[in-house]
Amino acid sequence: MKRLAVYFHYDARGRIDQPCRLAVQSMRPFAQLLFVTNGALGPEERAWVEGTGAELLERENTGFDVGAYRDALLHCGQETVCGFDELVLMNFTLAGPVSGGRDEPLRRMFETMAKRPELDFWGLTRHYAMRSRRFGGRVPEHLQSHFLAVRGRLLRDPAFWDYWRQMRLPRSYEESVTCHETRFTEYFAEKGFRWDSYVQTDDLRQVFLNPIMACPRELIEKRGCPFFKRRSFFTPYADELRRTDGTASRELYEYLCRETAYPVEALLASLLQDYPLADLACNLPWHYILAPGEESGAPDLAGRGLRLLRFAPLRCEGAAAWYLEQSAAEADKHLAAAAALFEKNPRLGLLCPAWPSWPPAGRACAGRWRAVYPGLAEEEKVPAGLTPPKAPVAGWALVREAALRGADLDLQSGDCCWRLPLRAQKNGFYSAVFETAAHAAARAEQLWVYQAASEAPFAVAKQLGRLVKHKLERR
Repeated sequence: MKRLAVYFHYDARGRIDQPCRLAVQSMRPFAQLLFVTNGALGPEERAWVEGTGAELLERENTGFDVGAYRDALLHCGQETVCGFDELVLMNFTLAGPVSGGRDEPLRRMFETMAKRPELDFWGLTRHYAMRSRRFGGRVPEHLQSHFLAVRGRLLRDPAFWDYWRQMRLPRSYEESVTCHETRFTEYFAEKGFRWDSYVQTDDLRQVFLNPIMACPRELIEKRGCPFFKRRSFFTPYADELRRTDGTASRELYEYLCRETAYPVEALLASLLQDYPLADLACNLPWHYILAPGEESGAPDLAGRGLRLLRFAPLRCEGAAAWYLEQSAAEADKHLAAAAALFEKNPRLGLLCPAWPSWPPAGRACAGRWRAVYPGLAEEEKVPAGLTPPKAPVAGWALVREAALRGADLDLQSGDCCWRLPLRAQKNGFYSAVFETAAHAAARAEQLWVYQAASEAPFAVAKQLGRLVKHKLERR
């Protein structure tokens, strides 16, 4: 089958990271490639694209993926595009392919769909129908725009070209979804064109609206999906908890590391440059549980390229201060086990005790972070948000020397505990926390109590009354 693949890419700094390169190279055996990017690439990136044999189209960063696809089609021209049997529109939000061999899952996908000649267009995955105020109210069931394949009958139909020529360029992510992603499938289905998804998930229709995000391991391991979403590792965690049990990204990460040859560390290195540590930490398994007696003795920290930092804990009052001091003292007992984690996790840069589960301690730490993070993030040139990263607020941090490269840190400064994880991130490393199994079990029980209380209307009203009373008393 003669196939044209348009690969949409965006990076604010004009980079093409390794996950993008892997995806593009994996498509080479199956399609002629057009690489379209919203922005300007650097010389090395341009040379790389040319080296793949792909044509390069650089354009202004307008219209998101919708604008890129439209310009790519108009750049090629209707006559040229219609000379292909199949047009693939795919983008950089997908990571993969995932398998033991580089092109095996893609070959299987294309061979499987070649046996479905009745289809006029198909996609990798689908999203099921829902109601959403954010996306205009009614959202029909649709093929997701991260990977769409259009075949001859639709490709040569004037309606397809009118669709793109008349396309209004979106000015926001929400508009890009409503004007193309959630519209394309229904629009052409109503004109009599037939469609389906490669990954079959109808048995999950009543379970998950968006299976590629809700259960990516299931789709890869058991349903042959070659790709997963990068967003799995930085999606807003509160959103995921409204739809799932919150473990999907952790299961995906561990599966990729243990069962596949996919370069997960390269993907992490790229994500660390673009997303706040706190967003990544919520989705990835950067919270370690140490078993009793797991490691013993005095570890050779210098021989492992590690250093133990001790400094004053974050200033708190009352029980919060006491819990922080106890946290650091307890951490000393687990130094050997903590040091062993660095050997198992090459991108781990900083490890510290988990924050005490005493709520006032958490509020004090979060409040201090919000006061200092804009200036620190600007100084360290890393992304940061309102949610604090995993930080050594107890004044105890085991660090990899390479993670502090270029650091001239004042351990006596009040912001030291926050600057350390940001510096590690700047150097391509993540920060994590650890605790004992006993502490983890207690934290789980506390969560259950809070969850049960939050679901009781009386408890919510009572707590709201307390907050109002507290505010009034402070006036």
